Amino acid sequence: MRKSLGLAGIVPLLGLLAVTFPAQGLFAAEQPFYAGKTIRIIAGFAPGGTVDLRARIFARHLAKFIPGNPSIIVQNMTGAGGLVGANYVFSVAKPDGLTLLHFPSSTVMNTFLTTANIQYDIRQVPIIWVGSDSWLTVVNPKASPIKKAEDLLRFSGQLRVGGSGSSSLRSLRPKLALELYGVDHTWVTGYTGSSDLLLALEKGEVHLFEEPQDGYKNTIQPKEKDGSALVLWQTGIMAPDETFKRSPLLPQVPTLADILPKEKKTGPRWEAWKAAVIPQAFQYAIGVTPGAPADRIAILSDALGKMTRDQAFREDFEKGLGEPPDPLIGEPGDRVVKDGLKKLFEDYQTGVRYLREMGNK
Repeated sequence: MRKSLGLAGIVPLLGLLAVTFPAQGLFAAEQPFYAGKTIRIIAGFAPGGTVDLRARIFARHLAKFIPGNPSIIVQNMTGAGGLVGANYVFSVAKPDGLTLLHFPSSTVMNTFLTTANIQYDIRQVPIIWVGSDSWLTVVNPKASPIKKAEDLLRFSGQLRVGGSGSSSLRSLRPKLALELYGVDHTWVTGYTGSSDLLLALEKGEVHLFEEPQDGYKNTIQPKEKDGSALVLWQTGIMAPDETFKRSPLLPQVPTLADILPKEKKTGPRWEAWKAAVIPQAFQYAIGVTPGAPADRIAILSDALGKMTRDQAFREDFEKGLGEPPDPLIGEPGDRVVKDGLKKLFEDYQTGVRYLREMGNK
């Protein structure tokens, strides 16, 4: 009788266990992957610059759009013009969707211009956020014989072009533009950033340099008002049909393609110019470690899309960078980068070679 009662008591208990354990398993399965996790956004440049600033704006807003509300931190991993951070994220970091790199187009162009220490294949990097940005060539009309772009066609002296590293597009493009115009010039590189270049322009150390569009409102526009700065042209954004579109934020500023005489838009130098402007379609991007699971890439892309539509984020972004955030998210952004890479690897080899040789001279 005791055995019978014991079995009778066990049977309901087994039923209870059968109900309880699956329910607990179901509860565990519903936990988002990112719950309790920490996402790192690596910025390969020093604090205070636009890459760092943008990464910190992302970190402030992105978590609330990711299921599980993870912690997000920014880690500055500087060195070699962003190459140290890119090598780490794209070839060393664990491909678990917890490490992102926010990077400028130099991370892409390093593949073509400074190949020695590259440890990643940019074609294998999943790109989930892409922003375009036109760049501006600036002169000081008070300290320069150049008052407008047309003056370059008649100028017979020598100009000094300012830049950063010799393989940086910021350095290469204004030099290349003067070569297209046929203007004699010297190349002064080694400036660390916009503030140094602007000071050099004011002192007359250099006659012209290139500035990103997102620095125009805070750095160039005030100088335009007092007559100590003038924008000659912008790179514009190169469309798939090889036309150059003016930035909607600066529609009054012509592209170099608008003002350069037709007979000069030919040969290796012009092909080099096209190769040098392609990256402006993906001037700033966010990439994920190659091999990260597709579902986590989808979660991050969806969160970035929601964040970009959020009013608080948009206001924070525009306040910090002087322009609205209107990127391409997920697959469309990745496709823009991959299409640009195809042109650089296959269509503009002569132009890429010309840029590389410029940097090596």
